[in-house]
Amino acid sequence: MATESQVIRTKRDGAIAITGGGGNVYDVPCDLGDLTWDVPSDTIINPLECGLIGATPNLRLGDEQPMTLGWTNYLRDLGDTAGTTTYTALLDLIHRYVGGHAITNWTSTMGLNSDVFTVTVSYTIDGSAFGEADKTVTFPFVVLRAGVATGETDTITTAGVSYAPKPILS
Repeated sequence: MATESQVIRTKRDGAIAITGGGGNVYDVPCDLGDLTWDVPSDTIINPLECGLIGATPNLRLGDEQPMTLGWTNYLRDLGDTAGTTTYTALLDLIHRYVGGHAITNWTSTMGLNSDVFTVTVSYTIDGSAFGEADKTVTFPFVVLRAGVATGETDTITTAGVSYAPKPILS
């Protein structure tokens, strides 16, 4: 009988990538290993009978909740300010600077159906070093936000909300 992997993963085993609607890909450089995500279940509605739960509860599914994710990176670059933009930096992609590379070269994964800019965020675990297949969890239709903190090392804290019903495992 097959079982799940017995290899304990570390931050060196995973990689985060951001993909846009036009096929652009940004490989997130060496995050600090603090990627988190939350896939909430549906809201559960429990209509009480005369204020009581009862022997068999009357449970119903309510509203779905969006997934959330986030991670921290070291600040490497704010963006490309060359006359002809040539590369995308993480903050340029998230903040979509006026005159930046991302605003003119990246399209939303929502296409032209929305005024909201979304991307796809994926996390891949490398299994090849252990004789296993790589595995990827993908979060479609993510709206990203970022903040910067200066210090001994400057960091970017990225947070996202995925408006898909569930992540995709491949």
